[in-house]
Amino acid sequence: MRQSAPRFPDGATSRAVLIGCSDFTDIDLPAIPAVGANLAGLRSALTDQTHGILPPEHCRVLADPADHRSVGAALAQAAREAEDLLLVYYAGHGLLDEDGLLHLALSSTDPGHVGFTGVPADLVKRHLGRARARLRVLVLDCCFSGRAVAAMTESGSLLSAQLDVSGTYTLTSTTATAPSHAPPGQRHTAFTAALLDALSHPEPLTLDDIHQHVDTVLHGMGLPRPQRRSVNAAGELALVRGPVRPHAGPPTGGEGEIRFREPPSEPPTRHDTIKAVLLLTVVTAAMTLFGGGRVTLIWGAVAALVLGPVLLVNVRRRDVHYDLVVDGDGLRTEHGTRTAHVPWTDIECVGVLRRAPGTVSIANVLIVRLKADAPRPPGFHKRLNQRLPDRRYVIAGTLGTYGADPMRLRSAIERFAGGIYRTDQQLLEMDPRLR
Repeated sequence: MRQSAPRFPDGATSRAVLIGCSDFTDIDLPAIPAVGANLAGLRSALTDQTHGILPPEHCRVLADPADHRSVGAALAQAAREAEDLLLVYYAGHGLLDEDGLLHLALSSTDPGHVGFTGVPADLVKRHLGRARARLRVLVLDCCFSGRAVAAMTESGSLLSAQLDVSGTYTLTSTTATAPSHAPPGQRHTAFTAALLDALSHPEPLTLDDIHQHVDTVLHGMGLPRPQRRSVNAAGELALVRGPVRPHAGPPTGGEGEIRFREPPSEPPTRHDTIKAVLLLTVVTAAMTLFGGGRVTLIWGAVAALVLGPVLLVNVRRRDVHYDLVVDGDGLRTEHGTRTAHVPWTDIECVGVLRRAPGTVSIANVLIVRLKADAPRPPGFHKRLNQRLPDRRYVIAGTLGTYGADPMRLRSAIERFAGGIYRTDQQLLEMDPRLR
């Protein structure tokens, strides 16, 4: 992973501005709940008491800004004060105007008039260009963010000349033409989750190392690859001095284990109630129709009231958690009183396949490749494992079952078992039969 020795910024003369928009007034801009966790996680990493690079007062967070004024004021102040490092981060919607120019959406942005209601990416870069900081870093987690990299490479551009005077680094979540990704139900967006995972690495990573890590993770998930542009050795900069643990939510557990558990289910909805009523009606009608006169409507209703709740509980099963545990012994799954375990000593490698072998709808399965002489562990999902090409493989379940974020799971596996994790692409190259 390590490409060069890291260069650590001076926290006293460095500044960071973290901007994120998760809620929008326009119905055409869907909410991105993960943005709030992005901001909290990144601020936590940068200002970590042990390994962070910034004092908390030098890291400003703008959550859901509604107008240009607050954004401009924060950027201008940071540009005036920063002498060593100026870091600007944005997470939210990236929108293109009629000329294909990238704009960063605010909470009040109108997609129909993005040029007047969004923040032009060029305006943000202009603030970077005017800053006196020796190092400037721009990180964009939004759709079409790669256009910010492309714009900097235009020959003869005054802005490009300004930015190239000092060390600059631009890191974007995707290409100039592709959307960014916020997986439903995950705490962070895909790009920022990989970024935070890199910041929790046992050794401090340079920006080039971070880009390599994020690229490996996103490419392994089949997502667009992040883009970068580095000038004057800015890629040697490190954003933390050691491993930090930003707000990660799940997994949970003590130091001896990391436990992934599905998020709590929502209470029954009106749709659930309708299904229950229909179920009771069908059971009542069936018993009345086929009772042959011996079962009256009253007895049918009584039987439905007894059987209905039982069937409904079997359908929803809200009170039993599915857990995935990663510890020093190996991988373990728990569901009620049922457990399944495979020790690290029996595992050759482990990874996440985007699709279960031979299926199109079962996504993100945790797959284990056993050593040649290892016994096949009992207790894992029979239906999924029947699709595997041979008995050297075990599917431990889908990540959604355990509420597991792929990046945090990879980090947990590497913590306890070293470099045995394999990406989707690596697994398929190892054995094409897994398709």
